Amino acid sequence: MNLRGLLFAAVLLTLGPVAADAACPGGPTTTFTVTGQVKNPTIFDIHRLQQLPTAQQNITYFAAGAVTSQSFTGALLWDLLNNSAVGGIVVDPSIKNDILHKIVIVTGSDCYQSVFGAGEIDPFFGGSQVMVAYAANGQPLGANGFARIAIPGDKAGGRFVSMITNIDVEDAANAPPKSHW
Repeated sequence: MNLRGLLFAAVLLTLGPVAADAACPGGPTTTFTVTGQVKNPTIFDIHRLQQLPTAQQNITYFAAGAVTSQSFTGALLWDLLNNSAVGGIVVDPSIKNDILHKIVIVTGSDCYQSVFGAGEIDPFFGGSQVMVAYAANGQPLGANGFARIAIPGDKAGGRFVSMITNIDVEDAANAPPKSHW
């Protein structure tokens, strides 16, 4: 390999981790986007999130080797996806129960993700009270960003996504490869 090829390889190796770090910077967030198969892709900040109907849940779950109990305040994920700004999940009325084909992918600034079936959170089907929380025990989330997922009934906090950057709705059969999430 000549010197030029060696330098090119060194540059590529250097750029690889930088690009990955830029995609997943970590740290608290101040906004998140709602994208994918919704009528109106939208950006949420704390003020827009607090305008949605308020939900409160006392949630006990297992995290980091200990039982944790917190009182979360926020908006239900279903309400967020169906508010006037977002306009709802796009479904094909010619497909029976098309909502059951949709998935909701929530991503944090550290690239941590959880996936929910839209039928799981639809009050007509599963009715799970998945919450986009903006306060815990009456206080802002601080290091967890301005919004995080909190799920009553989950025994472990593994699906709790902190520092939300994106909520993406996709058709499960046509979901993009993970590199696009």
